[in-house]
Amino acid sequence: MKNSSAWRRFFQFSALFNFSAAFALLFAPQLLFNILMMSDSLSAEVLPWLHQFAGLVLVFGIGYWVISRDPSLHKDIVWMGCIGKLVVFSIAWIDIMLFDAPVGFGVLVIADLIFAMFFAVVWRSLE
Repeated sequence: MKNSSAWRRFFQFSALFNFSAAFALLFAPQLLFNILMMSDSLSAEVLPWLHQFAGLVLVFGIGYWVISRDPSLHKDIVWMGCIGKLVVFSIAWIDIMLFDAPVGFGVLVIADLIFAMFFAVVWRSLE
């Protein structure tokens, strides 16, 4: 795999992105929802679901950190990350288009689409 140290750093960055999102969802949801223009959406009923999602984001981040140690050994996790990022992006934009979800969230998940594209490049290079 060419530029393996650059790819290792990329996956470390991916992990840190997920860790940051998970910790914001767990420990500063009001601030995050304000930034994403979703403050009206945060309620006591939403918090358990938000925390579950944050846990999954955190676990995916751990997977990305594992990949960063040696991407060539973790092709399946790279594929899972690619699919996961595409699913998050797609569901967010479906919610925006069909259910009038705030666009601020859609802007954030554009990062997931970009990550998915890079994950796909790495996955294909590992074949």
